[in-house]
Amino acid sequence: MSVATRDVPVSSSRDITTMRNRLRRFFDEPFGLDFRLPMEMEGRMDAVIWRPAVEATENPMEYLITAELPGISPENIEVSVVDGVLTLKGTKDEERRTDDKERMFHMWEREYGKFERTFRFPLEVEDEKVSAEFTNGVLMIKVPKAKEARMPARTVPIAKK
Repeated sequence: MSVATRDVPVSSSRDITTMRNRLRRFFDEPFGLDFRLPMEMEGRMDAVIWRPAVEATENPMEYLITAELPGISPENIEVSVVDGVLTLKGTKDEERRTDDKERMFHMWEREYGKFERTFRFPLEVEDEKVSAEFTNGVLMIKVPKAKEARMPARTVPIAKK
């Protein structure tokens, strides 16, 4: 019995991966992508090709953004907050070397390059108290909610007239 294989050029498989990532980003961006931010033309489009996996959670006191960034050093990561919009940027340098004539690549699934994720929170946050911690390739960003936003929900009575 023989197994049929199909050779797919590396560029074609990268194109498919790029398209898959763009569609995934379009449909499931946590808290929504803020299209009002400048796209910076091709600079921003290049940034959406690769994106790290992220979890976005909240508790009564804060939002917690957790990003998986294996193989990236903290020096290559930038976290910024402006007017309640959190931006996570970075670069994962490619380890593939073309000058190694003895090394042949059979599979190339790891993703490299620049990335950028932007989060707009549904409630006011305290920009100046945002903190980030990087441990074992996982970045945890704590975004405290503004004091007004921490008030518990209350039921509003309806008056009869």
